[in-house]
Amino acid sequence: MRRPLIVIVGLLAATGGCRGEVSEPMPPDPRTPPENQPAVCQGTPLPLSPAALLTRREYDNTVADLLGDTTRPASTFPPENEVQGFQNFTAAHQASPLLVEGYLDAAERLAARAIETRLEGIAPCSDGQEATACGRSFVREFGLRAFRRPLSAAEALAFDDLFGRTYVRASYAKAVELTLQAMLQSPQFLYRTDTRRSPSPESGAIALGAYELASRLSYFLTGSMPDAELFAAAGADQLSTDEEVTAQAERLLATPRARDVVRSFHHQWLGLASLPSVAREAEDVVGGAQELGADWLESFDRFIDHVYWESGSVDQLFASKRVFLSPRLAGLYGASVPEGDFTGVDLEERAGLLTQPAVLAMLAHSNQSAPVLRGVFVREHLMCLPVPPPPPTVNVVPPDPDPNATSLERFRVHTEKSECAGCHKLIDGVGFGFEAYDQLGRFRTVENGLPVDASGEVFGTADPELDGMFSGLAELSQRLGQSRRVRDCVATSWYRFALGRLETDADACSLDGVKEKFTTSGGDLDGLLLSIAQSVAFRFRPPLPEDSQ
Repeated sequence: MRRPLIVIVGLLAATGGCRGEVSEPMPPDPRTPPENQPAVCQGTPLPLSPAALLTRREYDNTVADLLGDTTRPASTFPPENEVQGFQNFTAAHQASPLLVEGYLDAAERLAARAIETRLEGIAPCSDGQEATACGRSFVREFGLRAFRRPLSAAEALAFDDLFGRTYVRASYAKAVELTLQAMLQSPQFLYRTDTRRSPSPESGAIALGAYELASRLSYFLTGSMPDAELFAAAGADQLSTDEEVTAQAERLLATPRARDVVRSFHHQWLGLASLPSVAREAEDVVGGAQELGADWLESFDRFIDHVYWESGSVDQLFASKRVFLSPRLAGLYGASVPEGDFTGVDLEERAGLLTQPAVLAMLAHSNQSAPVLRGVFVREHLMCLPVPPPPPTVNVVPPDPDPNATSLERFRVHTEKSECAGCHKLIDGVGFGFEAYDQLGRFRTVENGLPVDASGEVFGTADPELDGMFSGLAELSQRLGQSRRVRDCVATSWYRFALGRLETDADACSLDGVKEKFTTSGGDLDGLLLSIAQSVAFRFRPPLPEDSQ
């Protein structure tokens, strides 16, 4: 029955479109941008956030909340195309024939399991009720949750027709199953969209509808569809003021799913997703260190939990001495922990994010440290300063380990070549500051019997709080934590993640406001996410030609 479903989905797409437009014009939106919108934002262009296709993580979370199905079907979908490490950028994450086939297969399996195990919960129909009436209720009530908004008249009619025709030929359960399959393949389910609305005559801006804003809030802060309370707020049109939006955002940040979102953001922002599969070698570790990736990642996740949900400050992101160690990791890092779960310990040689074993091990070669990788990481991920790729004629293979030299001495050759010196002066000066940590993230004072030199230099950032000589990661981390450039970079990275795209000129006012709030708050991480949710770019969009139709 796949071909008929594809036809049905195509017809539904025609009635709703990938922007989720309804078949009849919406009444004019009486709301204008919030009265406390910064004056500099009044009348400035607004950015457009295109329709967002659910990522694999969002798809799995959504079907778990919608159907109670925790089989994680999206694990078989092709991976998202990433932009700067992020998996949710709308311009890159688009449907492909292979992904559509995955949606078809997943919809069939999900619908079959749902009917087998939860028919009464999904589409109840008691004795004495007319099946077609039950079907109509199912279409509207389940459709509201599946599409994250009420169905339009045209959508409801199309699904009613599908249900009725199937019921006549088969059974109530089969009619529910086939309708459910069609809903799970619909663009209205697979995409997060904005409905057609009338621009405000005062500003030309279009406030997101309550249901659209509820979805945007929920997927940003929980990685899933709105919960019952957020649906109720949208249905009562209680997301039109700063106070209402903030109250819901604060509530969502207190849910377990918010922790998963914060972890996922850091995996993507810092490029740690592949950490479980990395292998590092060390002659003094029996059997090598081939199976530590999962422990490293869990250690990092617990560090992020500690910083975000206990201290809540960007300063601690770069200053905390806390490391979370499993029994397997404890021996490597000179700590004693109880058998069993991970334990948080404070180690004197640690100083925040850069000294976390996961980061140090990820930014290393299999058998030695990697000053270049580490320097590029700091500049690109933490300072938002892109580093040009090496010329095609340059050999980028790291030098072989030399028992008679330190890593600094081996890698210093980069700065001695004229074609490399310009970029490597920017990179290596930062990367050499990591040399007190080996490829396993272990602290060291000697390498091959020679003293380690962990001095470095930050150069060319145009930030006086950053530029200059430093000695070791503790000093570098302190500078990073106090730097306006770094705080702006953290804010910008979260802003990109929240909106699923790179910023444009039209984002300047909203993004500047987010950065300023983050700085004046002293780097409050909770406050950063709230300020993004309150921003004009998050809550409004520009008018489109179809809005006036």
